Amino acid sequence: MKMRVIYYSNKKKIADLAEYLSKNSDDYKPDTIPPDYSLDKEKFLVLGMSKLKKLPDDVRRFCLNLKPATVKNIALYTDRPEAEAKEFIKLLKESGANVIDNVLYVKSEFFSFTKAKEEEQKAADEWFESILPQLK
Repeated sequence: MKMRVIYYSNKKKIADLAEYLSKNSDDYKPDTIPPDYSLDKEKFLVLGMSKLKKLPDDVRRFCLNLKPATVKNIALYTDRPEAEAKEFIKLLKESGANVIDNVLYVKSEFFSFTKAKEEEQKAADEWFESILPQLK
């Protein structure tokens, strides 16, 4: 599947899950936002975010410029509250891309170096499988 996993976070758990989810794509390793390589007609983009408000300008611009010509479907996983995620999804939908409403919420940790646990990886797998039918 033409898919990319990118993230914006200094938390090890968000990066771990990006690495873990990227196993579903043969072509790419996970990348940070803004990515080193431009997006080009991606079928599916998985965004990992540990900050959804007051983003740096380059990250905010990148996220708000995700047009259907660049990426067709977007899914989000985050450690932020549901209200923030809904606001962020609303902004992403304004670009015209198909944004999946099913968000993977991961538990926020006090220490930024906490890795993703096995049960969180399993939850990520289940989430990933549940959103595949929603892709356009």
